[in-house]
Amino acid sequence: MIGCGCDDRRWRMLLDRRRALLGGAGVALGLMSAPGRAAAQEATPLAEGQVLLEQLPVGPLANGSFVSPYVELHGAVVVGRGCFVASNTLLLAAPDRLITLGDENNCQDNAYLTAAEANLTFGAMVSIAHQAVVTDSVVGDFTFFGFRARVRNCTVGAGTMVMHNTVVEGVTLPPNRITPSGVTITSQAVADALPEVTPGHETFKTEVQQVNHAFAAGYTALYENGGVAAVEGVGPNPVTPFNPTAIEPQLGQDVQLREMVRIVGDVHLGDRARIGQRTAIRADEGAPIVIGRNARIGNRVTFHALEHTGLVVGDTATIGEECVLHGPLKAGNNLTCEDEVVLFRATVEDNVILREGATVVGDVILREGTIVPEHTVIETQEQADALPRR
Repeated sequence: MIGCGCDDRRWRMLLDRRRALLGGAGVALGLMSAPGRAAAQEATPLAEGQVLLEQLPVGPLANGSFVSPYVELHGAVVVGRGCFVASNTLLLAAPDRLITLGDENNCQDNAYLTAAEANLTFGAMVSIAHQAVVTDSVVGDFTFFGFRARVRNCTVGAGTMVMHNTVVEGVTLPPNRITPSGVTITSQAVADALPEVTPGHETFKTEVQQVNHAFAAGYTALYENGGVAAVEGVGPNPVTPFNPTAIEPQLGQDVQLREMVRIVGDVHLGDRARIGQRTAIRADEGAPIVIGRNARIGNRVTFHALEHTGLVVGDTATIGEECVLHGPLKAGNNLTCEDEVVLFRATVEDNVILREGATVVGDVILREGTIVPEHTVIETQEQADALPRR
């Protein structure tokens, strides 16, 4: 049995009505005021294949893009061809500002794109990973933003990768560079000294692009076959070359889901799980995703896995706000992740604690009872073995 505070669609309507009543920043029900919308259109005329989103999007667009019904849209947003915008992404353009997504962009769950003081413009084939935030910037082609990356008021050169939990502000990142994970870059000298991406990085970016391009087509087909209900709430994965069979999630007894939760595909959620608002558990790429009994998962958490991998979390997990847990990942019982944690490519034994803002992104083992301190970055086994234990 699934418990919920209220019906998802009713909750979304209430939120939209609240925005309309409050007015926001000249936005009501996703519509800009006429002067702001007209100014944005005049400043950037639509190119062939682009679509201007003027209301809350639901499903497929005419240019082959797919925008989740759970997206939050405020202001003028232009979407290029073949884009995939996943659930609970925030697209916020202030009056007289414009967000432009290039062809084959992907915005993964809980990404935040904002044009507050300047337009936000992306080139083609850009990947914006789960919970990344990009604001007031100009972004080149074939770039990548990692989990919980933060980029503000920057120019990002073509081919560059901003890695997980990294903050970049007020600089120009040269083309084809890669940042470390978990650092803060506010100096142009530091930006200019970044290393170049490797052929392995290029392969990884290409694979991310291919998967998300398949999602645009797959979720469009899912919508066309089952309507909006097929791409909201709890439901099967789209059929894709890497997931040729649609599988329904399996939820245990006494599971409670809050508003705007999205659970997709081969997910096994244990008894008595409690899942916070706008959390995404998507087994539409890597599968299965297994979460044990008595899980306590906060708001805007993302569970996902790379193609041909999976994600397993044992019993009695406690996951804070705005975390990303991404497969390949295998975690034991009593895992605790405080807020804003990134956990990727690791094996985690029982009774491990990751403090606020910790980043574990290497092919490492966190031994039983390990404590990862606040804002620590772990990428090697040597670093993992040096951590304190309970």
